[in-house]
Amino acid sequence: MALENLAVPVPKRVKSIRNTGKCGRFCASLGQHWQGLGAIFMAIGLISFLSAFGSFGPPRYFWCAFVGMPMLGGGIAITKFAYAGAVARYIAAETAPVGKDTFNYIAEGTQDGVRNISSAIQEGLIGNADKTCRHCDSGNDHSASFCDNCGKPFSSKVACPTCAALNDDDANFCDGCGTKLVS
Repeated sequence: MALENLAVPVPKRVKSIRNTGKCGRFCASLGQHWQGLGAIFMAIGLISFLSAFGSFGPPRYFWCAFVGMPMLGGGIAITKFAYAGAVARYIAAETAPVGKDTFNYIAEGTQDGVRNISSAIQEGLIGNADKTCRHCDSGNDHSASFCDNCGKPFSSKVACPTCAALNDDDANFCDGCGTKLVS
């Protein structure tokens, strides 16, 4: 089956993760620069610390590592803030069709149940209303077993002549044995 023949709508995709406004571009640039400076300071501090192992003096620039770590963390946080809107739009474009399909699937599966519940509630609200014959549409007492006008039973079950299983009176074949029912 070709992909074009599917009836599934294709979501509108965000063109780029960099699809941000002026503030987002400024924050992305600032965050990347802070990350770079933080990484440089950390590298200087760690190189100074590790090079002090060969000599007996203390490391001279180890303090740079303590300056570089918060700078690197701050740069990462600013960069996350810069791309948050674009990431949110991308996630929304990817998840919205799935959510829509899931909702429609669940709604489709529950329609019959909701109809049954609503008809049961309606019958409960009506209470002991008169029965209407489905053959002649005449009104009858709610406790009647047969129609007063045409005499047909209100029972919706017919016994199978072969296996005696009860079937709906409008059924063409028996639910129990499959025998054709005489109408």
